[in-house]
Amino acid sequence: MNTTFGAGVKDLRRLLAPVPAGDGTGSEAFTLVFLHHAGGSAASFAPFARWLPADWNLWSVDLPGRLMAAGERACRTSAEAAAYLVPELRALLPGRYAVFGHSMGALVAFETARELSAQGLTPQWVGLSGAPAPGHRPDRAQRHLWPRDRLITFLRGLGGTPEQVFEMPDLLELMVEVLRRDLSIVDTYEVHAGPPLQAPLTVFTGGDDPVAGPRTAAPWGERTTARTTARSWPGGHFYLFDHVEEVCAAVRDEIAAVSPEGARGSLSPSVGLPSLRST
Repeated sequence: MNTTFGAGVKDLRRLLAPVPAGDGTGSEAFTLVFLHHAGGSAASFAPFARWLPADWNLWSVDLPGRLMAAGERACRTSAEAAAYLVPELRALLPGRYAVFGHSMGALVAFETARELSAQGLTPQWVGLSGAPAPGHRPDRAQRHLWPRDRLITFLRGLGGTPEQVFEMPDLLELMVEVLRRDLSIVDTYEVHAGPPLQAPLTVFTGGDDPVAGPRTAAPWGERTTARTTARSWPGGHFYLFDHVEEVCAAVRDEIAAVSPEGARGSLSPSVGLPSLRST
């Protein structure tokens, strides 16, 4: 069984407690699953909980090998990440669901959604944030092979990491190693064999994101047979954490456009989690 500090699917409304099998609020519950960026964790999406409907299940995934579970075998490719996540979600999803992933999480979200669809569990909507479309990455740098100091410079340049982290050698070392493993997923990514996604898709970007701006992310629309829309905000790679309320409003609107039967609802009360922004 997964734990709060181990890998698995966590409940944003229950202080990141693991989601046990059959714990959806019934087959009519709508579930939104979040997938974190390279170096991030399930807690990255904690600020989103208060801005999404109170009657949604809000689940956030910790892939293996996060900071508090360093003994777990980390995923090194998108195929390994999807292979880990698909059975986890199959066992938990109570009914209608959507998936939202940022950066590395967008790649994992896309491939997980495709595999779940192939198994008869098509999401009602997929949100891909901060990820260039396949074949449109600005470069093919193998960042997971970079030396430590270069990775730290890269980490600092992306923004989103509190400056005090760089003054804590032990924590920084852990973060760099997690980032290195996660970047292996991104740097080696190729679209998995199989049919295209068949779910509506929205591409989210930061207008000044050097990793995945609007132009390089737009071709994701070619990877689904359903409708595609695009949303963009001012900011860099972690734009979404500077515009949480607006991004959540867009998520609600996009899901309502394709799933009007109950995908809207009143906002949640604050769940008491701190506003965490991982790398």
